[in-house]
Order: sequence, then structure tokens, then C-alpha cells
Amino acid sequence: MKKIYSLILVSIVLLGVAAAGCIGGGGTTTTSTSPTATGSTVIKTETQVQTQTTTQTKTTTQTQIEKKVFIRFAGWSAGETEMKNYQKIISEFEKKYPNIEVKYEVITKMFHENILASFGAGVAPDVFYVDSSWAPIFINKGALYPISNLADKSFTDQFYPFLLKPFEKNGKLYGIPKDWSMLVLFYNKKLFEQAGITKPPQTWEELEQDAKIITEKTGVPGLAIYLGGFNRYVPVAVSNGAPKPWFEKASDASWFDNPVVKETLTWYINLYRIGNVQMQKEGKKPYVVQPSDVGAGWLGDAFGQQKVAMVISGNWMIPFLADQFPDFKYGTDWDMAPLPAGKDGRVTMAYTVILGINAKTKHPQEAWDFVKFITGPEGQKDLVVKAGQTLPSIKGFENDPDMWPQHKKTLSFIPEYKQLIVFLWGPKSGELEGKFSDAMASAMRGEMTPEKAIEVMKQLVQEEFSS
Repeated sequence: MKKIYSLILVSIVLLGVAAAGCIGGGGTTTTSTSPTATGSTVIKTETQVQTQTTTQTKTTTQTQIEKKVFIRFAGWSAGETEMKNYQKIISEFEKKYPNIEVKYEVITKMFHENILASFGAGVAPDVFYVDSSWAPIFINKGALYPISNLADKSFTDQFYPFLLKPFEKNGKLYGIPKDWSMLVLFYNKKLFEQAGITKPPQTWEELEQDAKIITEKTGVPGLAIYLGGFNRYVPVAVSNGAPKPWFEKASDASWFDNPVVKETLTWYINLYRIGNVQMQKEGKKPYVVQPSDVGAGWLGDAFGQQKVAMVISGNWMIPFLADQFPDFKYGTDWDMAPLPAGKDGRVTMAYTVILGINAKTKHPQEAWDFVKFITGPEGQKDLVVKAGQTLPSIKGFENDPDMWPQHKKTLSFIPEYKQLIVFLWGPKSGELEGKFSDAMASAMRGEMTPEKAIEVMKQLVQEEFSS
């Protein structure tokens, strides 16, 4: 009986030691072993009493599981091409940062208004576009995380200063420009040839005249524009001698009293009011259309389908044409020219958009890792330069061998411009842009006179800043 008892006791001790060595878990583990107690176990047999000293070992196994962080990234889109390019670059980012997963969301209408509304609902994305015209509104509402709290100066110094300026306030930077574009004239070379026109229009008056001639000779509308589009009109005003618009107080509404503004804004509204609405009333073929008039969703689509001869648009249209209309060849079928000149020279608009970080994000560092990757040299080399998306916002890519010739050509136009205006006319540019454009569109459709539209736009500034 004593022998059986001894065997049982020895077995229990051995099992206890073995069990201590089997504690563990999956994943990456860190194991530390340290003696915690020393004791004596007395084993009695019939023939001897043996004292065996054993060291009890406590084994602690700690499992470290790397948590995956999910961030939401929201932007608008210039079409399928841009969305595909972003999906590709996001996949590359997730390979480099396997602990971060990015959900890409495309908002097609009223982007900035929807983003601001999402803050009120507590569902704003972690990273999102902010256009230069909306930057003051987002900054003043405290919606943007200060990038300067996360970025090294050596990183931000890579960017063109004029592109950073709209996103700065009180010494802090609130976003990184992902790229930029400028307005240029896109024209269909073959339609020009059919109409007997040998070169693109050099003045705004020639633009309208060429549109009429092309329509008469080919039956294709000569020019497509957006209804409204105050920002598209500004180069017309400034190139004819008007000051750059800037609205930050009620008295700044006097900009619309400038004779040059009145004359050029009336001309711009009449492009469609006369070139489309009146022409149709007279039973004639319109020489100016908006994209929907020819069954297109936007200017790039109308031009790519060759349903119009000319459009004024930015670099974002270039990759769209290459992807969606590969048989419509740059240099052979279509080309670009600087914007027409006014009485005071040539002026164009520059557009830039930041990747801003939600001021309330739970993952500021991961959001910054994403922004830095997309906007940094690596991201811009792939997404902007190689993909031909737009123009790089980082200095030094001007002569990169991978830059598309179309983008190089637009950059070559810069010396021809007297002014290059960044899309921003005061602390409420985004809100005023929409309201201005609504008034202009109404007048273009013939619902009010150009004079009435100008008066409405003036009142909008007064009302916006009266308080």
C-alpha cells in the first residue's frame, strides 16, 4: 500500500511540472522564466526515506496580438480612372502598413457640405479631401487636425509654398496638398481642321467666334461650359483688368460694381444664354452647351466623346481621356493651349486639394501615416507622376522622365500667364462659390437677366458678412 501511495505522489509531481511547461497561446509570444519558490518533497518507501529537493518554476506566457486599425478616407472623383488609381495606391499602402486598413469612400455630390454634416452626426471620416476654397471654413470650425503637430518641417518644405498658403492659419498647417492643376483650353484638332481654323483662340472674343464657326461648319457644338462656375469666370474678369475677388466683409461686395466685372460677367453669362437658349428659340443649332445637353456627365466625358470641340478644364481631365478614350489621341486628335487672353493678358486658375485629418480622429498617427504616404514623394511618384493624375505638389518632379507629356505641356504655359490664381476668395469662398454659381446658372438659363444676377451676387456678399 505504501508503494502504491509513493508512486501516485511522484506521478502528481511530474504531471505538475509538465503542465507548467505547456501553457501558451497562438501568435507572437514573449516568455520569461524565473524561479519563484524552493521547497522539499519527502518521498517515503518501505526500504528508504529519500528527500528530494525540487525547484518549482512559474512560467508566464504573454501573448501580444497586434491590433488592426481601420481608418476611413473620403474623396470625390473625377471618374473611374481616379478611383482605380486610388484603390491601387491604397493597396500599396496597406502592404507597407499591414496593421492599417483603409476604407475608401467616394462622395459624388455636395462633398464639403456632407463632410461637415458628418461631424454633427459623429461619423466623419478620419481622412478627407478639403478644397482650397473650403479650407478657411474647415479650419475655423476646428474640423482639421494640425498637420504641423505631426509632420517634420523637412517634409512640408518639399511642397510649393503657394499651394500650402490656403491651408495655414496662426502658424499652423492643416493639410498637405495631394497635387494641383491649372485651367487650360482643350480643343479637338480634327474639328478645327474641318472648320478651317488653323490655331486655338488667342482671345476670349476669338473663343466665342471659333465656337460659332465650328458649329456652323461641322454641326458639333463649339464649346461646352458648366452653368454657373464662378471660379471658371474669374480668369475672364482678371485678364481684362479687374482685381482678384476677395470677400471678407460686407463692403467687399463693391467688387461687383467694377465696370470690368459687370461687362465680363455679362459676357460670360451670355455665352450660354445667347449661345444656347436664344439659339434654340430661333430654331438654330446651339454653339455653346453644358455637358448634359449632349448626354454627357461632365466636360471630360463630352470632350472625350467628341460631342463638343472645346472645353476649359484642368489636368484631372488628362488621365480620364487616356483611360476612357484611348483611341482619341493626344497630339493627333486633340491638343491643349493656354487660356485665351483678355485686354490685360492671360490669367488662369490653380486648384489644389489637401488630405486633411479629422480633428477628432481616434487614430491621428495612423491617419498621418496614410497622408504622408499618399502625398509624399513615393505616393506622388506613383499616383501623380506615373499615373498622370494631375501635377505634383512636391517640387523637383518637373523634369521627371515619367511625367506625362500633356502635363509637361501645361507647365510650359506658366510663363505666358500674368497671374496664376489659387481658388480662394476669402474665408467663405466655398459657400459663396455655390451661391454665386446658382445665380449665374439661373441667368444663363434665362430665368433672370445678367444685371439681376450681378445684383443678387452682390447682395449675397453683403448678407454673408453683415453679422
